[in-house]
Amino acid sequence: FTCINVVMREQCVLYALEIILLYSHLICFAIPTVYKPLTSVPASGLMSAPCLTPTPSSLNFDIFCQFSYHNKPYICDPSGALSRTEIEMLDASIRPLNFTTCFCEHPYSCQPSRSRVAIVVVPSTSIESLGVCDVSMEFTRPYTLAAAALIYAEELAHHWLEGCKADLMLVYIHSFDPGKLRKPYLVPLYRYNYAHLSRFSHPLAVARRRSIYAAIDEYLKGLDKIVSLKSVEVQSSVPDWAILVSFAFVALAFFSIYIGNCITNRIGSNYWQSKSGNAATIRLANERWRAGFGGGVMMQNGGVSMKSSMMFKQFNRRTKLAQNMQKI
Repeated sequence: FTCINVVMREQCVLYALEIILLYSHLICFAIPTVYKPLTSVPASGLMSAPCLTPTPSSLNFDIFCQFSYHNKPYICDPSGALSRTEIEMLDASIRPLNFTTCFCEHPYSCQPSRSRVAIVVVPSTSIESLGVCDVSMEFTRPYTLAAAALIYAEELAHHWLEGCKADLMLVYIHSFDPGKLRKPYLVPLYRYNYAHLSRFSHPLAVARRRSIYAAIDEYLKGLDKIVSLKSVEVQSSVPDWAILVSFAFVALAFFSIYIGNCITNRIGSNYWQSKSGNAATIRLANERWRAGFGGGVMMQNGGVSMKSSMMFKQFNRRTKLAQNMQKI
């Protein structure tokens, strides 16, 4: 019995050591997922489809976006592509712009008087994953990576609509078709308070060798000029040059009408003058013709009457001569 007890004690000790080692391994693997970026999770499985990402109202959204790691509630970096130092430098570029986070449901308070911003780093996606989310076919199938990047950003903004109404959302897509094509794109989306800046919502291609921090920081440095543009500039849909050209065409039309009237009046006056001259000439010719015709008629009539009277006188003379001859 003593041997059996000793063997059982040794087995119990071994089991206890195995349990302790198992718990220690679990704790070692669990701590990095809470206090460090999700480097152990493959980047290809994170945010491949925008509709499958956790929403801001989900419980694990803070851990998903690594808010507890970098303490910047407007930067969602699930894959840990940005270091703390880089995030601090990005925050230094954003702070003068007076932005606040768009995730207002979380402990991080958002100020209503400020514009809301969100920066999202997407490790990888694919055109096929967009079709999974777009079941109702609201978007046309993209045939270019730039169009796919824009659709991804719009679908993600729609998916997070209830918990994040960002006036400006910067979506950085690191690659398409993981492991096959690395073509980074930075997509800014201007909405709500910045709806008048929607013309700047188009994907920007990023050089492959350029780091994520450099691409985002470069855009943030020029953001002040874009945000400072007022909505008054886009209220008039007709540009100034088009208005000037329209006035020039109207002035040219009036000038053409004036020139046309002058030419018409001059031609008309010359025509009527020539016509009146021709009429006078014709009238004079008619009068001359009438005078000549009348004189000729009178001459003809006079000749006939003279001839008839002479013939009558000769006839009288003959009759008288005949009567005298009879008397003899």
